[in-house]
Amino acid sequence: MDKPKIRRARVQQKREVRIHSELWHTANCLLEAGQKDIKGSTHQFRASLVFRAFFLEAFLNWLGQLIVPHWSYLERLKPKEKLDLLNGLIHVTPDYGSRPWQIVKELFAFRNDLAHGKPEILLAESVEDVDGLLDGKLGHIPETEWEKFSTEENAVRAKKDVEAIANLLYKQSHVEHDGIQNPFSFGSKINSATLE
Repeated sequence: MDKPKIRRARVQQKREVRIHSELWHTANCLLEAGQKDIKGSTHQFRASLVFRAFFLEAFLNWLGQLIVPHWSYLERLKPKEKLDLLNGLIHVTPDYGSRPWQIVKELFAFRNDLAHGKPEILLAESVEDVDGLLDGKLGHIPETEWEKFSTEENAVRAKKDVEAIANLLYKQSHVEHDGIQNPFSFGSKINSATLE
């Protein structure tokens, strides 16, 4: 007896990966996880801030490709240089001394401190009263700037400020990518199957 012939189909899949959207989502998940469980939350907030910085640079690369021919030649620029270039092209005048723009310097300094980490010796000295609070004061340790920055308050502020910057740049650039007016949207997916 002959086996029945199995029909075959050619399956094709195409997906546009918008890494900046993936990074945005990761930063949000980390922020929410830190807010839900206070134990160890500093690590969640720190990671959220790092991924927020990753998002901003990836977003600038994505938007830059839509605006500037041969953007790939500019990829070696520092994130702030990319931002300044795009701001000039789309006529946005940032004030890096106020919100939301001040987060750019803080976020990339933080990211660079972690990415290029070096050992440090921190020294702190103070004169304290010898009282019932002294033991508690001895438990406080000196912190680096990146440790001080790893807070829920900064993670929430970074989300709001980076979101405002991305929305402004996207709106001001007058680009519409795949009919979606949202700089945080995930890429498109196309699936098809054809019988052979």
